[in-house]
Amino acid sequence: MSTRDSEASAISTLGADQQPPQAARRDGRRAKIIPLVGSVAVLVSILVIWHFAIIVFDVSTFVVPSPMDTVEALRQGLFVNGSYWPELWYTLRNALIGLALGGLFGVLLGTVLAASAMTERILHPFLVAFQTFPKVAIVPILTVWFGFGATPKIIVAAILAFFPLMVNTYTGMLAVLRAEYELMHSLRASRMQIFFKLKLPRAVPAILAGLELAIVYSLLGAVTAEFLGGSDGLGHLSQVRASFLDTPTVFAILVIFGLLGTALYEIVSLVRRRFGYWQ
Repeated sequence: MSTRDSEASAISTLGADQQPPQAARRDGRRAKIIPLVGSVAVLVSILVIWHFAIIVFDVSTFVVPSPMDTVEALRQGLFVNGSYWPELWYTLRNALIGLALGGLFGVLLGTVLAASAMTERILHPFLVAFQTFPKVAIVPILTVWFGFGATPKIIVAAILAFFPLMVNTYTGMLAVLRAEYELMHSLRASRMQIFFKLKLPRAVPAILAGLELAIVYSLLGAVTAEFLGGSDGLGHLSQVRASFLDTPTVFAILVIFGLLGTALYEIVSLVRRRFGYWQ
């Protein structure tokens, strides 16, 4: 092979490996559009199957409402009489307060456990036992202690949000390499400097990943407490409407639950992608 052929082959290989900026941007747009189109296609398929299944099997509205009945219930509750908004705000407020309290305690305890192996060994069996018992079982006793107000909902939301953040904080803090510790010690860094400049930045991606789960769990906890002992909130409203066989409203509330949970998850996921870039 001549020198000219070798140079041409090398240039061709280099051009194949390095895409022009326009092609890279086009591939990036395609990577974002294809999942979105796929999700919309799945949603449309579910609605079509739902609609025709009701027609074919002649299902009563009292059992399963049609998609159009559910959409109409959403329209009435959100935009006509606005009856969903106070209940939605009540549920969201309790979930977020519970997330803040449970998340703060989870991060603090995870940090303590990562800093002290002896403390971790002492508390480990209690934490495992705490996580395994059904959280629903404490709702009635919380209702006896604190009444039917917001406090039991916040406590249950905090309990469910606590464990993911505690575990992820503990795991993230332990992800620091020995060589990184040695480097910080060689620079005469204090314990506080090691924590804020090494351990905490290393743990942030794991903490944000735990927050993605915790924010959904806190919403689940608030709604569950409303079902079992409450006088306000979307969970209580769903239970009341179900007692009147108003299944379109029940399905509309389920749709709101799904949309709210997805929105909260995506917000945290966006924050994680933005601030957890060093992972």
